[in-house]
Amino acid sequence: MSQPKSQLETFKAWAGVDSDISYYLNSHHIDICESMVSQQGFFPVKVSASASKGTAVGLGCDPITEDTISLLVHWVKKDDPSKRATGVYTASWTAPQKAGVHSNQYFHYMASGGEIRIDQAKRGYDVADDNVGQLVWYNPFYMRYAPDEEGNFAGQTGYGYISFEKFVDGCRLVNRDGVSAVKVLDDRGLPTLSNTVGTTAILEAGRRALDENREVEIKVEDGVWSLI
Repeated sequence: MSQPKSQLETFKAWAGVDSDISYYLNSHHIDICESMVSQQGFFPVKVSASASKGTAVGLGCDPITEDTISLLVHWVKKDDPSKRATGVYTASWTAPQKAGVHSNQYFHYMASGGEIRIDQAKRGYDVADDNVGQLVWYNPFYMRYAPDEEGNFAGQTGYGYISFEKFVDGCRLVNRDGVSAVKVLDDRGLPTLSNTVGTTAILEAGRRALDENREVEIKVEDGVWSLI
């Protein structure tokens, strides 16, 4: 997954310091993959990482800021350790200015009984504009900027809004039912602490792998996750 370097003008106050590109973008596809394979009994056991640098720093970001980070994650099936899988996750925020799309998103999942290929950058809207001087691929489902028939905001189904709605609904449920509501939210598949601990472990292991120049192991014992 990649995004254009122009946005680093906005992000450079925190890019590479409060969050690296892996936490920012790799989190999306890692979370999707983890939610899929964990249902099949697979857990991440070790992570290695590599990164490129130079462009973000040249744009004024902190000297520690990486341009692109790739994580190599090893997965093992809990009840049959002989069954293993490998995941490679790459994220960058230094793509060319004229890449034709704001966010290039490719996902390839190859399993024993089939595979999935997704290109979320191409939504079927190819636009050529002489003023732009290139072919552009628009994503009309990302956000609705046009008002409704009465001139009011109509972007409630666009990026981010449903997430906020679910979060507020979850807060109301916890305020009403207390601790018992947590299990309900977990079962709904929402990004609760319990449902995202695997993704977080992978991202943090990747960060440590870069900082310490080594492979980082992930262990889960009695429901407790730890990095070694």
